[in-house]
Amino acid sequence: MKPVRVLAAALAVGAGAILLLVPVRHHVVVESSATNPVRHLRIESRSLVGLRRPGWGVAVTGAPVWGNAREGFFLRAEQPVQAMVTAWPGFRQSLSMDASPAITLALSEEGDRQAFRTWFVALLEQQVEAPSPAWEPAQRDCAGLLRFAFREALATHTAAWRERVAFTSGAPAQDPSPGFVRDWRAGFPTPDGPQPFAKGAYLRRFACEFLGRDLQLAKPGDLIFFARGGAHAQPDHAMAFVRPDVDGAPMLLYHTGPEGSGVRTQPGEVRRARLDDLLHHPDPDFRPLPENAAFLGLYRWRLLVNGPSDLSSAPRS
Repeated sequence: MKPVRVLAAALAVGAGAILLLVPVRHHVVVESSATNPVRHLRIESRSLVGLRRPGWGVAVTGAPVWGNAREGFFLRAEQPVQAMVTAWPGFRQSLSMDASPAITLALSEEGDRQAFRTWFVALLEQQVEAPSPAWEPAQRDCAGLLRFAFREALATHTAAWRERVAFTSGAPAQDPSPGFVRDWRAGFPTPDGPQPFAKGAYLRRFACEFLGRDLQLAKPGDLIFFARGGAHAQPDHAMAFVRPDVDGAPMLLYHTGPEGSGVRTQPGEVRRARLDDLLHHPDPDFRPLPENAAFLGLYRWRLLVNGPSDLSSAPRS
């Protein structure tokens, strides 16, 4: 019977340890800023012995959030929301939150919107021949290409700028009015506030508006995003519409991202693709078709959206 008693004692000790670790007090912390459209919801939990730890079985319903119990949940709400936070055992707390603060008004004049589009596309197309020395090598991937062209399209395109960026073509358009892009010059919205660096998922969620999956709505400068899932989920992949081909067919441009691994890693390159060819891509994950779950849809930069009429009625992805 001795082994039975030892086992029972071990089980009792284990059960006691678990009871001491079980969170019995929960507290919801909402971190927000007037200049950041993203809110951070953290659930602080304490056990019987005062140990702080992520809550067990934490969930947030009633609001479009992402994240997890360990990192916290993130939220950007276009309208006021009523969220419910639950955790084990038996914790429930209702949260009423106003709409997230907006970052920047869109460019209000059609001339400014067209100027941004033209400069953005011209900068994208310049990278096909040779990457600009102003585009940091460490940021040469699909999202980095978009960030670079976006930022430089909003710059004041002086002679000094041309030398820094190595932009040798003639001015494709006037400069967008600087007064309407001040907030965007501060960086892209992220969960940590405006940042010069934002990964593709943050560009899609916070800097763009969802237009739907009808690519006939696309204009030069609009974007499409893909999310490749599976056992080894990969980051968002993005492509940008640029000027049509000589026959008028829609064209897209993208960076492949680094290719290979280890000592064989290659930096990748900027490529063009006809939309017709992309629709028949050998990898079905990269076909921008409505039935492709990896295709997240067509997006437009927020500073180009001048009101609800510019958007489709489809929900945000």
